[in-house]
Amino acid sequence: MSDDFQGTPPAPEIPPAPPVGDGSGPASDNSKVFAAIGYVIWPVALVALLMEPYKNEKWLKSHAVQALALNLVIWVLSVLTMPLYGIGGIAGIAGFIYAIVLAIKAYNGESVQIPVIHGLVKNYL
Repeated sequence: MSDDFQGTPPAPEIPPAPPVGDGSGPASDNSKVFAAIGYVIWPVALVALLMEPYKNEKWLKSHAVQALALNLVIWVLSVLTMPLYGIGGIAGIAGFIYAIVLAIKAYNGESVQIPVIHGLVKNYL
């Protein structure tokens, strides 16, 4: 027997865990659900921004902020164009359909940048 062996071998190094929500995609399936539902039901996006495990996740925060801004824009356009022969209703329906399309993309784990809105809210991301 050699004198080099002095007991148990050293434990292997554990690689550092990747940061939660590093921007490359959703950290969990719950994140995808929050992002998707947030586009259609804006209070869910607000909860995602305030809830502890999710508020620091970059991917979810991006979706939540854009969802809140999109819902605000849809509401403003609907209200402002309502007196114009019902165009507000059409704007609301079109916005809701667009929100559903974005919700599907978010549920599939895609990162989206809503034109114009992303430019307005990128400082909050």
